[in-house]
Amino acid sequence: MKKKTVISVVAVIMLVALTCAVLAGCNKTYKRDALANSPTGDSPVTGNGGMAVRVGDYLYFINGYAGQDAANEFGEVVKGAIMRVKFDASGNPDVSTVETVVPKNVYNTSATSSLVVRSGYIYFTTPSDKSDSDGNAKTSEMVLMRSTLDGAKTETIAEFSDYTPNYRVSANYIVYVNSASELHLIDLNAKRFTDTVIDTEVSSFTVPDYADAYNTMEDVVFYLKSAEGAYATHNIVYAYKAGGSPKAVIDGLGSYPAAELPHPGGYKISLLDVTFDGDGLRLEYTKSDSGANTKSTGVYSYLFDATLSFNSAAEVRYTTGATYTSLWYLDSENILAVDSDSIDFIFKKGDSWEIRRNLVEVSSVSILNASMTASAESADVVTLRIDYINSSKVYGISLVLDKNDTANLDYDSVELLFDSKYATDWLSLDLVGNTVYFFNSDVLNNIYYVNLDTVDPRDASSRIAKRLGVFSPEDVIGMLESVSE
Repeated sequence: MKKKTVISVVAVIMLVALTCAVLAGCNKTYKRDALANSPTGDSPVTGNGGMAVRVGDYLYFINGYAGQDAANEFGEVVKGAIMRVKFDASGNPDVSTVETVVPKNVYNTSATSSLVVRSGYIYFTTPSDKSDSDGNAKTSEMVLMRSTLDGAKTETIAEFSDYTPNYRVSANYIVYVNSASELHLIDLNAKRFTDTVIDTEVSSFTVPDYADAYNTMEDVVFYLKSAEGAYATHNIVYAYKAGGSPKAVIDGLGSYPAAELPHPGGYKISLLDVTFDGDGLRLEYTKSDSGANTKSTGVYSYLFDATLSFNSAAEVRYTTGATYTSLWYLDSENILAVDSDSIDFIFKKGDSWEIRRNLVEVSSVSILNASMTASAESADVVTLRIDYINSSKVYGISLVLDKNDTANLDYDSVELLFDSKYATDWLSLDLVGNTVYFFNSDVLNNIYYVNLDTVDPRDASSRIAKRLGVFSPEDVIGMLESVSE
């Protein structure tokens, strides 16, 4: 496939109209009085990327799910606004301290796009508050914005025609891929937030979850492109460090010795995820080939350092034949792996990797949190604690296993930790610390929380969620009307 290198003037104009990040109108600012005693840019941040983020002694959160078409006039928004609250002595939010930071309706359709705090700013998306020629609100268009942590200054970064852009925020840049399969860079230090096309024909894109501490590789993203050539069956993994140039890091054909290829056409790679590992980034992916038996099928990883160089001899293969939808690293040698109907345990034993299947055997499962503790007597005996989501509930289980004994598995009974109803239109459950935040679908999608540390599985009342945010006047009326009926 031939790479596009020439764009006509007309195409440029159309592109700018589609993703407005360089026009003067995109730098609209909103100002209000600064909130007192606000965190600073170097305050510790945990829980980025969800509906709630802890910054210093405050929790910044989205005050309920208002939806795409809700009122969005700056200064008047309650539901969907960004608010903050202080923590009390017990570590729970003190709702008497709730105050509004950004009175705009925070909204998106992608679960990977929510609140992000970096270098003293909180980044978010909101429906456009502009109108078309007929006076209809253009809420199907997305606006990417940021605000200072004290709420004094909110500004527009970029405007998009839809909610498809998948983006990553770092200290100085935003990298995103749009529906036209283009990789873009927004320079946050430029006067008008300069938007630059970095690459085209991007077929897949993955970024690491936000780390709680600064990592020198936090602004690296990985993406896939098809190989050029009408008969090529392999593809290529690229790495891009914001502010630099794209680099082909894994060529499904050229990065491997020809004599070791199971098929002369090379490998077809699918990206799973990328995670921080010390000062490096561990890319997780699956591979397959065009051979009759697809001998290469399995889950792999590679640990990249700052040079972003690849050596096929250092590639790690976890499975043969088996593939998974996601991995949870307990450490570099012990992994929980999720497939369609179970959570399995992949661990390193000597120079090879083994799989202990069906630690948790349920369909449509996802891991909320997990940890591992080695026995004082033997490093091969480990205790696993897994909190997982299944059928819109959160369960917890502790398991003890011996890596040398595949027959025995000791485990506690499964504990029900969370059973409140929650909206899944956009964001589902968000874990910050050991507290779950969610939009409560039983209470008009307002934001509630459950501190899992205080849950007694034998006491259903300990699972009752508590309100975090502020009810809008419309929701108060709606609840009164529902009671009267």
